[in-house]
Amino acid sequence: MLRLALGASALALAATAFAATDPFEDPLDVPARAVRRQLLSTQMHAVTRAGARLVAVGVRGLLLVSDDEGRQWKQVSVPVASDLLAVHFPTARDGWAVGHDGVVLRTQDGGNTWGKQLDGRIAKQMLTVHFQALAASGDAQARRHLEDTEINYAGGPEQSLLGVWFKDALSGFVCGSFGTLLATDDGGMTWKSWIEKVDADRPLHLNAIRGTREGVLIASEKGIVFRLDPDKQRFVAMPTGYAGTFFRLLEAGDSVLAAGLRGTVYRLKSGGASWEKVETGVTSTITAAMSLPDGSALLGTVAGQLLATRDGERFRQIPVALPMPFTGIAPASPDEVVVVGMRGVRKIPFKVQGQQP
Repeated sequence: MLRLALGASALALAATAFAATDPFEDPLDVPARAVRRQLLSTQMHAVTRAGARLVAVGVRGLLLVSDDEGRQWKQVSVPVASDLLAVHFPTARDGWAVGHDGVVLRTQDGGNTWGKQLDGRIAKQMLTVHFQALAASGDAQARRHLEDTEINYAGGPEQSLLGVWFKDALSGFVCGSFGTLLATDDGGMTWKSWIEKVDADRPLHLNAIRGTREGVLIASEKGIVFRLDPDKQRFVAMPTGYAGTFFRLLEAGDSVLAAGLRGTVYRLKSGGASWEKVETGVTSTITAAMSLPDGSALLGTVAGQLLATRDGERFRQIPVALPMPFTGIAPASPDEVVVVGMRGVRKIPFKVQGQQP
């Protein structure tokens, strides 16, 4: 009994000492810290182009830019230390990055400076007021959405934003965990709930959003891709016949591809009404994808495999010297692509123009 009491006292003292020397800092309240060592080997989650510039985002608010096709990178300051998961630039100057804690960051100068537009604290208040008003007006579904909001934010601003896509410098969407979907038409100065405009009977994780030749699509769970119906202003479910999760959307040739678990890819041909499964030759989850300027596409897996396709039907594997779990791909020069992942940022030889899978 005495030993137990002493043990408990020791743990209490240790916890007190830890709290005194390393107090918790909410990542929403502190800027990202400067990474002074191993900058390019730190975990990254996404990369894209902003005109001639490359922009990559990663853990603890890490945001990198390169102005020489990925040869050299520098860290840019951002106002939060939350993990950043996705980034999109509809123009060379206007860009958004999103991530954990419901964070939405915006730049208007090509990625040199960033400001916070939204976080989970603000989102909770906004959604609560929104669904309370709908419920008071007699909306039959509003009560369920209000209850979901209370559950989703019961532990704080913990809902992650997993995808972002903007049509231009004003209009866009962010999507994320447990059915989170928000839209703006004023460049993010204000946001509106689109949660109730998704045809799902329960909140599904919305993993990626992208504008394609087949409309604005969202990759989700249970093999569902949602497509925006502009007339109804709703995202309508498009079952694919697959029961698993899709993580990425991309275009290849005349097709749109949804990619996800265990190397699964489903293909929607231009103007088609249904999805068809295509064989990739791999069984590892696809966690990175990028359409390239010549109409071809690259897909990366959690096992460090890189696949190329021109038509979305035939795939071939690209040799990778130092494989790592991939999370993002972007074209660099005509002969190279930049990849990011669990072990940082790298360049891989790949001839974009005229490359034949």
